[in-house]
Amino acid sequence: MKETAIKQEPKWVDTHCHLQLTDYDLADLSFEFLEYLILPGVDVDSSKKAKELSSNLPVPAYWAAGLHPHDAKNLIRQKEGLSKLINEADLIGETGLDYYRDHSTREEQRENLIFHLEMARKLLKPVIIHCRDSFKDTYEIIAKYSGEFPVILHSWTGGNKWTKKFIELGVYFSLSGILTYETAKDLNLSVKKIPLDRLLLETDTPYLAPGIHKGKNNKPEYIVETAKHLAQLREITLQELSDITIKNTNTMLGK
Repeated sequence: MKETAIKQEPKWVDTHCHLQLTDYDLADLSFEFLEYLILPGVDVDSSKKAKELSSNLPVPAYWAAGLHPHDAKNLIRQKEGLSKLINEADLIGETGLDYYRDHSTREEQRENLIFHLEMARKLLKPVIIHCRDSFKDTYEIIAKYSGEFPVILHSWTGGNKWTKKFIELGVYFSLSGILTYETAKDLNLSVKKIPLDRLLLETDTPYLAPGIHKGKNNKPEYIVETAKHLAQLREITLQELSDITIKNTNTMLGK
């Protein structure tokens, strides 16, 4: 009598998970669907916490150091600490431009983004970019560094026009639970045009829970819901998407 093989569920890489910003009990979280995850910082303190947490999880984890555009006004005060952490980190970020909130001036945000990109150029490390209502400026700044190091557009929300333009820069597009929202029709259309070798997945825990969990705090395990939606959009199986996105993340990290 032949033994029945146990079917393995596809694994995922959560490329943007702020677990260090939560008060979750790690014992209550499910990591069984994760190949590994990436913990981005948003300032010096959270970057330090990301570093500490990265070695205390039940799955492999990488960490990034950066200053979020909301806090770009604090760059001068945090630059020394950030520089030290960025030199130690696996990736740089998150950084970028957010013209929706404008918690820091747009000039402060641009200066902050350029600081991170110059560090990425010097260290040849991947950089994680936050881009909200700032496609034109983000594109023009990033274009000056095109091809020098991996760029991840975190929680991508762009439509056809900007998706096409950023594709030309060879960046990675990381897709979050926003993809599953009823309001994300333009995003759903544009995602069909992204080359398969440029697709990544993320949760942005504890933010942006996918539609079925909308209104709740996000968790790494919810990445499966976004993956199901993306696989359906791209007309591929979950296992195929798993293989593709794991390979893409490994390539981005130089593994």
